[in-house]
Amino acid sequence: MRIKNLTFRYLLLAIIYLLLNGADCSKSKNEPTCYIPDEFKSYGVFNEGSYWVYHDQFNNSDTVTVKSNIHSIIDGPYSYPMERYEITTISTMRDESRYIAQCLDNPLMCTSFSILETLNPAAIQFFCCCDEGTRYENLQYISQLDSMVIHDETYYYVRIFESDSVNVHSLSKLYYAENIGLIQYEDYESNSWKLTKHSVSKPY
Repeated sequence: MRIKNLTFRYLLLAIIYLLLNGADCSKSKNEPTCYIPDEFKSYGVFNEGSYWVYHDQFNNSDTVTVKSNIHSIIDGPYSYPMERYEITTISTMRDESRYIAQCLDNPLMCTSFSILETLNPAAIQFFCCCDEGTRYENLQYISQLDSMVIHDETYYYVRIFESDSVNVHSLSKLYYAENIGLIQYEDYESNSWKLTKHSVSKPY
């Protein structure tokens, strides 16, 4: 009788295990991955080795290079898996910076809302897929230009942001061009840095 009871218990546990696993698999299949919009990637996600050279009005130079770019799909704080990029850059003028780009899909902010932030402490550097005038934490999306000329080179679909962050890595005004990234920025000492050379590649 004891053997039969043990056999019944093992069989019951096995059935419960299969049911739970089946439910988990079904749940994961019904939860589509939240991917970062291509629109966002075209402004802020670039491969390791990509670089940008800037000069200010006094001919000081700053070179920013992508040191690493780690792509992953993570189980985020929400109920769905999320696409994520962790990007580390090195600047000749500022400290090493680590940026996080991930899909948040927050309808309260913007459709397919994504952020690119500097850590320690966090400061938003760029976001997309929102109307002009949208503000998120320290950053406000001011406007978009169809084109912008810097040193005889034309850049297209330029988005302009203003920041009031006190983060040491943050800038007061930023200009991002599609497929190029940051093409001009102003720091809190009123210096204007403009792109003079770049070499970029994209991971998608």
